[in-house]
Amino acid sequence: MKQRIVTETIHQIQTKGFTFTISDLAKQLAVSKRTIYEHFSSKNEIVDEVIRNVIESIQEKEKNIAEDDTLQIVDKIRLILICIPQQFTFMDARLLVELKKHHYYQWLKLDEFLREGWSTVIGLIEEGMREGSIRKIQIPFFIEVYLGALNRIYDPMFIEKSDYTLGSMLESIMDMLLYGISNSK
Repeated sequence: MKQRIVTETIHQIQTKGFTFTISDLAKQLAVSKRTIYEHFSSKNEIVDEVIRNVIESIQEKEKNIAEDDTLQIVDKIRLILICIPQQFTFMDARLLVELKKHHYYQWLKLDEFLREGWSTVIGLIEEGMREGSIRKIQIPFFIEVYLGALNRIYDPMFIEKSDYTLGSMLESIMDMLLYGISNSK
């Protein structure tokens, strides 16, 4: 039941934003509000669980990609940095603003993860620099450029004007960050 509540919460966030109510959840799940409160003490706790699940899912995918010996280091970095935002496809910039406004503590957790959860990628970049598959770069600057691009594509005004899917935009960003824009000669 707990997972059903979390799944429906994601659906409610997609359709109504963070203004959904426990009554909305109960109605869609065809259960009483009391049933929901048997599993979660508050709406904040449910949202906290959604954010925790998203972060855990990202960490699991990161770990699986990093440990895949069939992939080259650059491919691992690319796949990790493409998979992270895909876990957030249910949230656009408007919803992130709502999350910050209505569930600040949960927004802080998410923001902290996105800003500080870089140990796997940093380790891969350092390994790539040691083995020569990645040239020497300033890793913090690489991270800031990536986060800046990510913030831009999550801007609803940018998305409205674009004919590209989130996935194709992420692929393009990673291609430019990892391979540059010039043809190799």
